[in-house]
Amino acid sequence: MKFSRVRLGIVGAIMMGFIASGEAGAESGRSGWYIGGGIGANWTYQMDQVGWNRDIYCYPDSSACAMPGPSADIPGYRWAYNIDSDAGSAFEIAVGRMFNRWRLEFSAAQRNNAIEQKFKSITYLDGRSAPAPAPDSPSNNVTSNAMSRIDDLTTRTLSVNAYYDFTDVFERITPYVGIGLGVAFVEISGVHFSTRYEDPEDPARDLSAFDSTQDADLSDTVFVGNFYAGTDYSLTDETLLGVKLTYSMMGDVEHTGTYSKHPMHAQDPAFPNHNTFSGPRQLSVMFTVKYLFGD
Repeated sequence: MKFSRVRLGIVGAIMMGFIASGEAGAESGRSGWYIGGGIGANWTYQMDQVGWNRDIYCYPDSSACAMPGPSADIPGYRWAYNIDSDAGSAFEIAVGRMFNRWRLEFSAAQRNNAIEQKFKSITYLDGRSAPAPAPDSPSNNVTSNAMSRIDDLTTRTLSVNAYYDFTDVFERITPYVGIGLGVAFVEISGVHFSTRYEDPEDPARDLSAFDSTQDADLSDTVFVGNFYAGTDYSLTDETLLGVKLTYSMMGDVEHTGTYSKHPMHAQDPAFPNHNTFSGPRQLSVMFTVKYLFGD
């Protein structure tokens, strides 16, 4: 699991300060256990994809190939995509305890977004620019029908959270801020890549040995830091209704996978590829309800 050590230290120090302050400054009259939940919308951003493999093939749609096939001059390939996402769903359940103006809480949440890849670049593994396909060249009429897509990003988090409630601002409305630290189980589902080669001027030419396909669901477990702001309305003495904003920062998601079909399988049946998705940033807005049990 990967996350900035500095950020973890800051989050941990603030949480310990919250807890210590709560124990030292707790007053009688507002304490006890509660359960809560929320549902709303989520947005994911600042997420990009980079990947690499050690594919040594020169492909028949490349203008640099004197003869398509393995080449000692090719150490592998590196690719990059920008990732866009649509607004998605979010829900959360929690159990916590109040210490006057302070609260300590354990929460479980799930957030889901449909995401889309946008091709950015491809190079050789050593950083040299890979020759672009040249299907319009008189000496090369081969085309590659490449397809790349991702369906969904799902994050499931377990967090320990500390909150400070501004109980003396309004009579029935309680604004609050908070911070949390936990783990996120990240799944990127419906990852598909395929490429198929053909020569329009010679349809009988068999280029299937150069085709490749991958279908996978990627997953990783990373640290997550959460920052909260919201407000609760006291509907009754036991029931609070509210709105909650959550900003989440996660570590990079890494995955090593294999192809179901690839020209490198002739040399390595388990030929791998490696992908890293930069740590997602998420913002969610949820309508919440809490039920207070008291002591």
